[in-house]
Amino acid sequence: MTDLANVVSLQSFRAMRADAKLNYIDHARDARLAATLRDLVENVEACREGFGSARRALFLIGDSRSGKSWALKHHFSLVPELQSYENEFGETVRPLLSIEAPKPCTSKDFARAILDAIGVPSKSKMTEGELYATVRMQLRERGIVYLHVDEAQHLLHHTRKDLIHDVQDRLKSLMQIDDWPLHTIYSGVPELANLLKGDQQLANRSLVIRFIPVGLPEDKAIIQRVIKETAIERCGLRVTAELDTDDFLCRLCHANAGSYGKIIETVQAACILVMKKAGAELDRRAFVHVYQAHSGCLPSDNVFSSARWSEINPANALADLEGVN
Repeated sequence: MTDLANVVSLQSFRAMRADAKLNYIDHARDARLAATLRDLVENVEACREGFGSARRALFLIGDSRSGKSWALKHHFSLVPELQSYENEFGETVRPLLSIEAPKPCTSKDFARAILDAIGVPSKSKMTEGELYATVRMQLRERGIVYLHVDEAQHLLHHTRKDLIHDVQDRLKSLMQIDDWPLHTIYSGVPELANLLKGDQQLANRSLVIRFIPVGLPEDKAIIQRVIKETAIERCGLRVTAELDTDDFLCRLCHANAGSYGKIIETVQAACILVMKKAGAELDRRAFVHVYQAHSGCLPSDNVFSSARWSEINPANALADLEGVN
């Protein structure tokens, strides 16, 4: 192959790899997420008119790598009211502010994280009350109507109940800014539910969506679509018939603990592996390799090749190394 052909081939591979990774594949739950975001937007307008609902918070809860952040990013991009715009003074206004909760995250840490994301310095000697007064003022002055907090379970990492209650009170206070209809979105792992369990007032002001693990038979069609869209439509690969069987699809779900986002990542990684080797067909061998590389499991404990795959706990892939010096 000539040098020019090598360059073209490499560019083509990189383009297909990027296309595979950027591909978003809707799940049935996406319809509810889209509708709920639309409800928040409509409630903002209702609040401005004086009759909005008190439910100004959305909690999106699911296991790690279930696709929460990816889904939110995708749907945020589809809502016109969340996009940046230029006001009458020529200033850029960003209605949506998205941050990641720091760890650990006291009530003061949370306020400082918001100010840091806005670009406003906070003095170390500021009291908690002063920090939140500044947060409320800055959110209103900068036109920020939606606050998204990812990894929101970090807000709960306290041993004292009074500190947890302090965080809960601060979250409620953000939904009570004078003449400003701030709506908040919190995404995190199942532990985040404890934030609602411990405060009925906060629960009464919130909407909740759960991203539950996927599996067969109920999610068979969507998992088949993930393989088809990623491998065939995005990467131009052929797919062996074996990858369409219940046995393989169940292995794929089991290997990824039913996490939809992780299933997509696994299929993408397998496709990229085949393309990197200049192959044209996606088969089980690519998944065997990807699973071993990602988990570090013994060959006998590979979910994609073992006859006893259903007895294997992927979380224990490195259990044989425990206690080894």
